[in-house]
Amino acid sequence: MIEQQLIDTQQVLDELLSKALIPFALTAYGVNTNGRGEYVVPFNDSRIHSFRFAWKEGENFKEIVRAAVLERVSRMSGPLYRKTAASR
Repeated sequence: MIEQQLIDTQQVLDELLSKALIPFALTAYGVNTNGRGEYVVPFNDSRIHSFRFAWKEGENFKEIVRAAVLERVSRMSGPLYRKTAASR
């Protein structure tokens, strides 16, 4: 089940990036649970280290992940995009 959750999480991240709803690509390095319905997804990224969410059997996993990622990105501080020569 965790393997499928990791696949689903990465699909959500890729979809959010393709729709420009997150400012940079993220790669999920796991889906960790405490066994009580609380999850942490770690990233190897200095801008966002991880995000947390709660999920129960019967809920739409991808929708919960999507909402949690968008909420986490909205709490970021500092510049989300690097300025390129074309954007100056």
